[in-house]
Amino acid sequence: MAQVEPFLNAQDHLNAELAWVDAGLLTLLELGGGNPFAQPSIGPRGLVVTAEELMEPEADAEEAPPEAWLQYVRDRRSHEREIALAAEASRRAGVELPLQRLCARLRLTVWERRLVVLCLAAETSRKYEKWYAYFNDDITCKAPTPDLAYRLLCDSAEEAAEARKLLSGGAAIRALLLEPEEPYGGGGGQNRPKLKTALRLDERTISYLLRTETLDARLDGIVEAHEPSPPEELPALVPDDPVMRSLQGLADGGAAGRGHVPFVHLSGPSGGGKRLRLAHLAGERRQRLLVVRLRGLPEERDGAATALARIVREAALTGAAIVFREEHAVSGSEVAHRDAIETALNRYVRYAARPLIGWTSQVRRQPSELPVPEAAGWIYGEAGIPPASVREAFWQAEALDGAGEYESGMWRELADKYRFTPGQIGSAWRQATLLAASRGTALPERSEIEAASRGQFRHRLAQLADRIAPARTWDDLVLADEPYSLIREACDRFLNRETVYERWGFGRKLPYGKGLSLLFAGPPGTGKTMAAEIIAGELGLELYRIDLSRIVSKYIGETEQRLSELFAEAENSGAILFFDEGDALFGKRTEVKDAHDKYANLEAAYLLQRIEAYDGVSILATNLLQNMDEALIRRMSFVVKFPFPDAAERERIFRVHLPPEAPVSAEVDLAFLAARLEVSGGYIKNIALAAAFLAAGSGKPIGMEHFIRAARQELRKMGKILVKESFSPYLDEENVTFG
Repeated sequence: MAQVEPFLNAQDHLNAELAWVDAGLLTLLELGGGNPFAQPSIGPRGLVVTAEELMEPEADAEEAPPEAWLQYVRDRRSHEREIALAAEASRRAGVELPLQRLCARLRLTVWERRLVVLCLAAETSRKYEKWYAYFNDDITCKAPTPDLAYRLLCDSAEEAAEARKLLSGGAAIRALLLEPEEPYGGGGGQNRPKLKTALRLDERTISYLLRTETLDARLDGIVEAHEPSPPEELPALVPDDPVMRSLQGLADGGAAGRGHVPFVHLSGPSGGGKRLRLAHLAGERRQRLLVVRLRGLPEERDGAATALARIVREAALTGAAIVFREEHAVSGSEVAHRDAIETALNRYVRYAARPLIGWTSQVRRQPSELPVPEAAGWIYGEAGIPPASVREAFWQAEALDGAGEYESGMWRELADKYRFTPGQIGSAWRQATLLAASRGTALPERSEIEAASRGQFRHRLAQLADRIAPARTWDDLVLADEPYSLIREACDRFLNRETVYERWGFGRKLPYGKGLSLLFAGPPGTGKTMAAEIIAGELGLELYRIDLSRIVSKYIGETEQRLSELFAEAENSGAILFFDEGDALFGKRTEVKDAHDKYANLEAAYLLQRIEAYDGVSILATNLLQNMDEALIRRMSFVVKFPFPDAAERERIFRVHLPPEAPVSAEVDLAFLAARLEVSGGYIKNIALAAAFLAAGSGKPIGMEHFIRAARQELRKMGKILVKESFSPYLDEENVTFG
């Protein structure tokens, strides 16, 4: 047997296919038009119908076909065998033939392959438009029709009957490759018989076969296509990843049978590697990956259904897996276009050779919430934040050769401090290198890495809370030794949590309750908010004060829903939640006397659960510790009591609130003021600031007269009276001014 020469490229293959189309059209023309199995004697003979033609007797369907037609059929079959052998040789030689690949992926029959070639011919040369118009006996119908396809492509009556089923049923040729069935032409085309409707390939089918685009342009902004890559060429995954272990059985690349189509749902924070894991899985299966942005789908139902149909076509044509990317998902919320997606995925499962479906979101969805096809099996994995040791390795991998230029232990400190996903670590490093490049250096400094890390938080907490920018330091906090040391200890606990929970194994004993929760209790102005700011600055985290007006609702269940959203966003950001006036939310539960008491207690109980389950830092502040629920106090990691400052502490607070640049008169006696003004630090701040403005208005340095006048104003706000004798001699000297 002579060695078969492979096709050199896709165009050679297409030319070989078109050769039998040309021969068939020429044979029909020579016979006067018409397939013998489709009554050739009354087949169209041109664009004019004569009276003699109408009077001809109808041909016998059992009449033997002309020898010329039979010879063409034999030649075509022989030609098709030669094409198949050459195509197989091309495959072994690594030559990509889109038509051959499409027929294999969609398991097209011989007749369907012929029909694809017949329709594609009109897209390669305008000469075929004339041929088709001639055989359709209609100058306006320049595309193949079912009538022409049956006459030209069918070799027997049985094949013609099967072809009718393929065009009228749900076969792949009709469902995926052809444009929707519509009458061809205008005018009275709406009444044209089905035999005379146009058969035209969809735009994406044409561009795939002719290799003019790699992705349907109509899916721009909706779908991202990722070509299959070997795992070693993709970004590294977490070593010994449990999620990938659970997916290993899907990586053999075998065709999925009914009931075994994998629907893989991965949840976890942004940058956790959900899509990367699916890219690794697709790479091992040597499959393309189509990532669909749910937010990119049209809002109207018809538009979404059309886009989903195109996505299914794209996946079926290219043998791709489909992954739906759900952004900003909220637990319990309804998936947009769920029914339309499920319908599309059922079609995908039906037509794709090796269907693989993925769904990624930040929250875990139950199977009943997702558009899982009937023939699919649900697989779940959590792509969470990796342990500190893995995060340290990712930091070092980002720095590469420059890792040794930094102080020992820095990568471990960063890994412990920032519970980042691999994607966030990579993004932080890139941002830090940009900051370094602005200084003209290649490696960023520690401060630049810290700044870039703080910029990685992506959340919507600003819609539910007010951000507080930390501006105070430990030097600004004036507290007794015990509460001061407790706050320091709380910061150390957070910074060392990875050592205790992961490296020392305590985390295995605590399935929840690993967060840091603090309760600040004390009179107004004693420094609770300032302490929260200092903690945020020390830990390098954002601080958000919870706005109760945006959380608490009079409608039953709505408060819990908003709290759920609040904690979900906080978990994505790692931010510190600061509940000022915490007794408004975490007050003691009361005896149930009516429905209001019942639901108020439910809200309190729900809050206790979320506070305990939150892995981040939460701070509650209250003026009345006795009003707080005992169950809440038990769940707190630290209870810090802020006492009323004594005279020595009040003097220190005065000094803290006077910047070095401020012009302060030498006569100012802060010890005198502190001894006579029994107020908390918040009021002292107000007095110092008011005194500065009074001094600036008078054009003098800040003096005792300004402090005393500011103190009188502040005491009046508190409902107190400034006693003249207590402030003698300063008040007596300025009696005219302040009288």
